[in-house]
Amino acid sequence: MKKLLFTLMVLSSLNGYGQIFEQNFESSTDKTDYVGSGTGQFDWVSSFNNAPSTIETENSSNFLRFDKIGSSSGVIIRNTAFSNTSSVAVLKFKLRITGSNVTTAQSDILGFYLGDVTTSFPTTTFDENDTSVPAASNVFGSVNLRVVKSDPSGKITYDSNKEVTGYQPNTNYIFVSATNSFYPAADWNELILIVNRTSSVLSYKGPNGTNYNLPAGKQAVYINTTQATAAGSLNANAELITFNKFKIRASSSFPNGTIDIDDISMYGDVSVLPVTFTSFTVQQSGNTAVLKWATASEQDNSRFEVLRSTGESDFKVIGTVKGLGTTAKESNYTFTDFNPEMGNNYYKIRQIDLDGEITEYPVTVRVFVKSNDYGLQVISNEGTGYITVNIDSEDSGIDDLSIADVNGRILYRKQIKLQSGQSSIQIPDNFRSGVYVLNLAVKKQTIKFVK
Repeated sequence: MKKLLFTLMVLSSLNGYGQIFEQNFESSTDKTDYVGSGTGQFDWVSSFNNAPSTIETENSSNFLRFDKIGSSSGVIIRNTAFSNTSSVAVLKFKLRITGSNVTTAQSDILGFYLGDVTTSFPTTTFDENDTSVPAASNVFGSVNLRVVKSDPSGKITYDSNKEVTGYQPNTNYIFVSATNSFYPAADWNELILIVNRTSSVLSYKGPNGTNYNLPAGKQAVYINTTQATAAGSLNANAELITFNKFKIRASSSFPNGTIDIDDISMYGDVSVLPVTFTSFTVQQSGNTAVLKWATASEQDNSRFEVLRSTGESDFKVIGTVKGLGTTAKESNYTFTDFNPEMGNNYYKIRQIDLDGEITEYPVTVRVFVKSNDYGLQVISNEGTGYITVNIDSEDSGIDDLSIADVNGRILYRKQIKLQSGQSSIQIPDNFRSGVYVLNLAVKKQTIKFVK
């Protein structure tokens, strides 16, 4: 198997995994091997001159790419019926987008449509060579994504006149229409769609570990572990009670970029709604960093690897934790980093299957490690003529450092510049033997030291 599925049993009365379709592009780098009417195959994968499609490999993992060099759409169609009868759907897929022509005006980028043909609404939209957007009456459920570029100040304008700030400047972001959660388009993002066309409320646990109730005739959308749409409306075609076909359509209005798709899977029930992790936290404990994470259940899990970086890239493995193989029970894990760097430490968890396949948890957790409980350290360097003060700070800035005797008389004062992380300040050692108090006015931190 390519990936470990951490799953939560919600509707235990449903038997099996209920998997309808799966394709992770790992069996071959020849695109034609994925075209046909067999299990896990597509009836048609377009490859127009302005949007050729290929199987690409990166970090030992294959994926499907549309290379948009002009105004042509990229389309994947599954027309061969699944023989599915479920009125519930769980769709998962991964998406990555790069493009040089994205503007600060939002544009449609990709739609993933689960659907079928009904007596009242026959259609050719799922036939080979059809590049049209499916009519609403033939759509069981869908995810429609848009792309927008932040301006030089990091502001994003969407839905005509709405604005959000605080994002990276001049960066492409994807989002679901009518929502305000944005994700870097150049990163791999996981999309999850949950559709409820039953006549009753559907209870499930989302990929963020939270329990939800999805009303009848509604759908929910997640990007990674964030709920982008809680209860979106579905069309009212009473005949469309299940789905047996699907279409992925990359918009022709997005030229000059690449659209990468991977790990497509569909289920007919939420009893196996894949949950990557239910939690992942990191906290400082003394001079160590303690990592804790939990899984809802595991399948063929060999081990976890813990990765650390002092930035947001260049992660290195610092330890491993043995997995539990296959279990339907919730499991909790702990790992202690006994040698974190002073300042910012970024941690990731990745999981390795028994067959060696790797899945990386998409969330990075940061912890700021101080040199002591106060974030202050005073070192008297005998014979050097200086006292060294080490100061931990999450942010750069200016502070006022002062040293006083035990009677409160100020003996030394200096304005200092702090950097993010640890700053070392040298102070002339003009002090007699005794007890002194060092104070940082802005950070409101104080420490006693002996000379």
